[in-house]
Amino acid sequence: MEPIQRLAELAGVQDSYINAHGKPEHIRQDVIEGVLVAMGFDVTSPERIADHIQQLQTQPWARYLQPVTVLQQQQPVQIRLQQPEVKAQSDWHWRIHTELGDVLEGQLNLSKADICQQTEVAGQLWLAFELVIPATLMTGYHQLSLTSGAIQLTQRLIVAPSRCYQLQDKAIFRKTAGPAIQLYALNTEHNWGIGDFGDLIRLAADFADAGCDFIGLNPLHALYPALPQDCSPYSPNSRLWLNSLYVDLTLEPEYQAEPVQAVVNSADFQRQLQQCRLAASVDYATVSRLKQRITGLMFQQFQQQELVVTTERAKAFQRFVKLGGDSLYQLVVYKVLQQQMFAKDWQMASWQQFPAEYQRPGSPAVQDFAAQHQDAIQQQLYAQWLAYRQLAAAQQACIQAGMAIGLYRDLAVGTNRSSAETWAEPENYYLNLSVGAPADIMAPKGQDWGLPPYNPTQLRDKGYQPLIDLLQANMQHAGALRIDHVMALMRLWCTPVGKSATEGAYLKFQAEELFAILALESQRNHCVVIGEDLGTVPAEISRLLEQYEVLSYRVFLLEQKDSSYQHSASTYPARSMATVSTHDMPTMVGYWQEHDLALRHQLDLYPSAEVAEQLHRLRLDEKQIMRQQLALPSDDFAELVRRSHLFVAGTPATLMAFQLEDLVLVDTPVNVPGTSTEYPNWQRRLPEPVEQSLQRSDVRQLLADIKAARGN
Repeated sequence: MEPIQRLAELAGVQDSYINAHGKPEHIRQDVIEGVLVAMGFDVTSPERIADHIQQLQTQPWARYLQPVTVLQQQQPVQIRLQQPEVKAQSDWHWRIHTELGDVLEGQLNLSKADICQQTEVAGQLWLAFELVIPATLMTGYHQLSLTSGAIQLTQRLIVAPSRCYQLQDKAIFRKTAGPAIQLYALNTEHNWGIGDFGDLIRLAADFADAGCDFIGLNPLHALYPALPQDCSPYSPNSRLWLNSLYVDLTLEPEYQAEPVQAVVNSADFQRQLQQCRLAASVDYATVSRLKQRITGLMFQQFQQQELVVTTERAKAFQRFVKLGGDSLYQLVVYKVLQQQMFAKDWQMASWQQFPAEYQRPGSPAVQDFAAQHQDAIQQQLYAQWLAYRQLAAAQQACIQAGMAIGLYRDLAVGTNRSSAETWAEPENYYLNLSVGAPADIMAPKGQDWGLPPYNPTQLRDKGYQPLIDLLQANMQHAGALRIDHVMALMRLWCTPVGKSATEGAYLKFQAEELFAILALESQRNHCVVIGEDLGTVPAEISRLLEQYEVLSYRVFLLEQKDSSYQHSASTYPARSMATVSTHDMPTMVGYWQEHDLALRHQLDLYPSAEVAEQLHRLRLDEKQIMRQQLALPSDDFAELVRRSHLFVAGTPATLMAFQLEDLVLVDTPVNVPGTSTEYPNWQRRLPEPVEQSLQRSDVRQLLADIKAARGN
């Protein structure tokens, strides 16, 4: 094996993979070198490469205990202890502090038979012992201590269940259906030109009455008040906290205060508000400005009427802030800091361009800044509190209306390179790499999502706490969670920043351990998990989805083959969520009219004219299959939508989602993968108020027929 290949192997970089067409792809050496350099390796000479190889080979032996061991429930508590031979201790005292506060302890006596491996490190022989601790542990997060003389070691023990939570765990056996909504796109009679949590609260009963068991949502992650045009929910500021633009300010008592109403009812405010409500796309800049202004006035009322006299409402806010801890505080400080820096110099939109003293949250300069801007910071905390209260109320409204699942949330695959997440803990990420996808049928030039990947070593060194926090935050107030690009739990396609999406390689993760933690949090939060397994999907991911009972994601528009109709039970198995289309694909009308193909040609997203022609021919074949299998009348869009949805509703898939835009025959996409500024992604609103759509006879009839086709 060439040294550069050996270095890549040790660093977790794959030099080959199976592409979307089932054929092997080998990564060029110069591409592998570029990825390794972006990870911080020096590959300028054979000597430096050899040094890195030596370091990575000995690194696993640098500790007596690894930071974490992940176990399956009912398995023995088996750990690996490493010691230098000349200092090896035979007698150890173990103690486990369970997360419930119990203490278990005992003695271990090592023998030669316990040695499972040995190696030489820096001229010294190290021995590895496989040990079984005689303890029975419940699922959860526990702390192991090992002591021998002056040596004291600690390790996190994570004990996970064998599978994720399922609806049958709470005796719900029916097949379910619900809308997959882009929340910002909701057009209602109440909102301010952007969908909000108040819309969800008000619409919950209407959707439940129509036979829906869930409302699917785009990621609700926090974005950027200073940069409202950066509106992609999949490139967030923080995946741990919420987008406060989704707060329905009119639901809060402070909104009724006279100073607030005076501004809201002013002619200029009402003029801008009406323009936002009538716009075909979300006017993020104006909506953000209007909401921030009113939030500021409401917070002043909250300070005067609640905080000053420490009312119950004030105590609830203070509890929220305390529980949010450093993560919440760092987010709001970053928001205010970014806003101030950007106002001074538009080039300082990201923390990497801040003056050096502001580039870490714990610096004295940042602490001084926070002390001087407490009002703005407290206002951001107030906005987050309102968001969480209203999200909880929306889930409660869904459950009270009789939904089996309620809100179905979405977790983005990564965070923005210049986000509060990376500012708070930059060591968790490879900031010089960018996540995306290799070329496939949906994106022939590949995709670059502009998101830095986690550093797998750092993730494990922290006992997987960043991932645990992420899952807990996004399973809160949700009955289901979609994991965007679930392959990220095993590997991520990464390219050096500035390179094309084709000049990348896959970075590997500890998939078994990450899936085990996913199962643990799923069970704890009573949250069904859906893994978006589209694109280049390795067989190992399919095995893990099956093993941990994560629902697969099946899309009708990607299954246009005769066999998918003849064997629909295997194409859309019970342990899956089926949908006709997705937010990353054309609407049904757009698909049939080939608007998406024309748009991709217009945006120069094809690598060659041959590929464009090939996709056009494929589309003609797919449409012919659909015509035959669904017995479609020619170019009748309403029947196209109706019959495709009823076909999917009749499959065994446990969950079935539909897009509201399909039901009202919208022809434009909300997002075009592989674009950023080339197309106005994440802005298109629904063409009419949802209240009106749900009263249309054709929509009501289709929803009733979907419910019947689901067997409900």
